[in-house]
Amino acid sequence: MSASRLSRAAFGQGRVSPARVLAVGAFALLGCSGVRTPEFEAPAPAVYGDSHGAQAPQPEAGTGFVDQEWWTAFGDPLLSRLVVEGLEHNSSLRAAALNVDAARAQARLDGAARNPELEAAVDPGRRKQNTAQSGLTEAIPIPIPGFEPGGVRSFAFTSYGLALNLRWEVDLWDRLGALTAASLAEAAASSADLDGARLSVAGQLAKVYFGVVEALQQVELAERTLASRARTRDRVEARYRRGVAAALEVRQARTQVATVEAQLSAQRQTLDGLRRQMEVLLGRYPSGEIEAAAGLPELPPLPETGVPAGLLARRPDLRAAEYRAVAASERLRAAHRALYPSFTLNGSAGTSSGELRDLLDGDFSVWSLAAGLLQPLLSGGRLRAGRDLVEAGLGAAEADWLQTALQAFAEVESGLAAERMLDERTAALERAATESREAERLAEGRYREGLVGYLQVLDSQRTSFQAESQLLAARRQQLESRTDLILALGGGVYAEPAASTASGGP
Repeated sequence: MSASRLSRAAFGQGRVSPARVLAVGAFALLGCSGVRTPEFEAPAPAVYGDSHGAQAPQPEAGTGFVDQEWWTAFGDPLLSRLVVEGLEHNSSLRAAALNVDAARAQARLDGAARNPELEAAVDPGRRKQNTAQSGLTEAIPIPIPGFEPGGVRSFAFTSYGLALNLRWEVDLWDRLGALTAASLAEAAASSADLDGARLSVAGQLAKVYFGVVEALQQVELAERTLASRARTRDRVEARYRRGVAAALEVRQARTQVATVEAQLSAQRQTLDGLRRQMEVLLGRYPSGEIEAAAGLPELPPLPETGVPAGLLARRPDLRAAEYRAVAASERLRAAHRALYPSFTLNGSAGTSSGELRDLLDGDFSVWSLAAGLLQPLLSGGRLRAGRDLVEAGLGAAEADWLQTALQAFAEVESGLAAERMLDERTAALERAATESREAERLAEGRYREGLVGYLQVLDSQRTSFQAESQLLAARRQQLESRTDLILALGGGVYAEPAASTASGGP
């Protein structure tokens, strides 16, 4: 497939998305031109989860699919609406989309260098020329009427020219083709960067949303706790007035109320900051008025991780790094071809006449055609230095790909480990919260009966509040960890839905 046909296929309009056509087109061109995609070997384990005692769910070969709208798995309609709004209005995504447009335009620009250049020129002009009699009599001994010997006479005349100029560098060694393939790979990398930016923004929106919901719950918990501590303080003061409680207990009760008031103010500040952060991600003015659900959503099903080799095709950053390695490889091929001779064709055809009406008359036509072969002989090492520079860039691109792959594998492995540890922590905090609430209830009852001192009540109240607050934070961390795992996998990966059976009788 020629580069011009590939460019039309890659950038034309159709039902297939431009990003996918561009990605496929880049590799199609590489295959057609005889250049192979750089082969990488990633040091990956056979399956994920080996180091965590139990393996994560593994789909059968060819059965996993990526849910691009993975946030819907959390079952929160408000979250889904906000993520969609953010993907439409986020400023960083608009910038990434413009980068894709620029990369595609650059690919078209580089591809145009392989085509002939044809220019049309219209050249009207008027000249004045002086003629001396003394100079003419030597060549023409016949006197010219109106001329005095040694005199000067002027002639003014108009000329018109029409020309078509052709220039074409014949790409004998496919140097320009390699540069075009490099530009197509860069454009595909930019499309992958856009996919990665969309995935990242959706993840940020989801995690900030979970933070907003948790902050709302922390504020509600602090408000309930403050009301409870205020009632306890009133009871202690009443006991003090009856002479049953000591002044120290009154001071301690008032201190507890002031402490919870400070915690409530801090939670409200956290909530306000998260709301404004969410609005910035949505492309809204940060007024701090974003709404959120009353409670955290339930954890969605654990996505199927698959094997590490499958991650290479799903992660946008890995695809982008591989495309850039391909682009560097093509630039190196072009740098090698720059050492070979270049062959150009130059031609022109047109007419020239003193009358405008004669421009299309074949009797006045002129034409020329020339070919040139240019072999670099001495350039001060510039071409070879350029080749070495591009070769170093290829090595850097391969190293970047490997580092990105290792980081991707580490994110998945860390996410799986965090899932297990957060499950254990949350279960323990749930037990602690249940027991601390019961301990607080018992301590307050025994204090009213005069069986224990107020110090035990204070201790049980602090423990109960801390356990409740930590449990809310742990549940939010679970949701964030599940989101991070989904992002590390390049999206929600689940089993293929069962094929629907045709309606009708058996």
